[in-house]
Amino acid sequence: MHRAIALYSGGLDSLLSVIIVKSLGIDIVALNFFTGFTKPIDDKDKYYAEKFGFHIKQLDIREKFLPILKNPKKGYGKNLNPCIDCKILMLKESKNLMKEYKASFIVTGEVLWQRPMTQKKDIIFYIEKEADLKGLILRPLSAKLLPPTKPELEGIVNRELLYDFWGRGRKKQLSLCKKFGIDDIPQAAGGCLLTDPQFCKKVKDLLFYDQLTIEQVELLKIGKHFRLSEKCKIIVGRNEEENKILSGRKDLPLIYPLDFKGPFLIISGEYSEENLEKACKIAVYYSKRQKVPMVIKKEGREIVKEYSAMEEKEIVKYRI
Repeated sequence: MHRAIALYSGGLDSLLSVIIVKSLGIDIVALNFFTGFTKPIDDKDKYYAEKFGFHIKQLDIREKFLPILKNPKKGYGKNLNPCIDCKILMLKESKNLMKEYKASFIVTGEVLWQRPMTQKKDIIFYIEKEADLKGLILRPLSAKLLPPTKPELEGIVNRELLYDFWGRGRKKQLSLCKKFGIDDIPQAAGGCLLTDPQFCKKVKDLLFYDQLTIEQVELLKIGKHFRLSEKCKIIVGRNEEENKILSGRKDLPLIYPLDFKGPFLIISGEYSEENLEKACKIAVYYSKRQKVPMVIKKEGREIVKEYSAMEEKEIVKYRI
């Protein structure tokens, strides 16, 4: 049996592409590349892997991706998404694993003209060239609109059983869902946070202050963020679940109301006493009270002190 590596985002197109190639009698190893901004493998992905009989594996490429995010060779998309350079990185990583997995080609869920930045013909061929994978990338959903690939020419894949999808519509994809019995239809895309304008504000802040690290990226996914100084940020929990996550960070100063009625917050970076006071006042504001005794845990000590709420017009200055 032949085997292929598939780039698997968890989006509908990548899932359909895996199922199409699997239905042709080819073994599939679906690789989910975690950049820190993409959707990690979840229970739904595991369910489909079991249902349709493919292997699924997540690879952490955050250390390789962050330098690309800081300075993408081909620039950003509409927001901070360096899609072209990201796709090249994933394909290069896949190429390096072909021998280990005994794979003879690579599968992607690309659909021609679906996304203007990465799915035009000239860009597709540019990416293929940069990844040194000419003729080895099969795109089952648009294969009939592209030159035959090596697995098609060698008879490993029957080109007549592939498709000619193009554009942003989903009708044809939804029709395939019925054919293959996909009952819980995934989102169209895997869901990269770098396409979210609000999230990108927080990423831009880290880029501006040269603080973009794996740890800082993970913190971006929690709470409201405030920049108190060049080296000091605070993160305020928005609900009970986030408060629990923040309270579990024993390595960072923690602030919360003495009666627990309000948000928890952590301080990230170097801070002054003035920063500490501002942080407490912001926490009081979000507890929806005028004055609150606040607990400050730092450096193995615990201090309780009453603070007044910061005014809203002042808070706006610090909100990222």
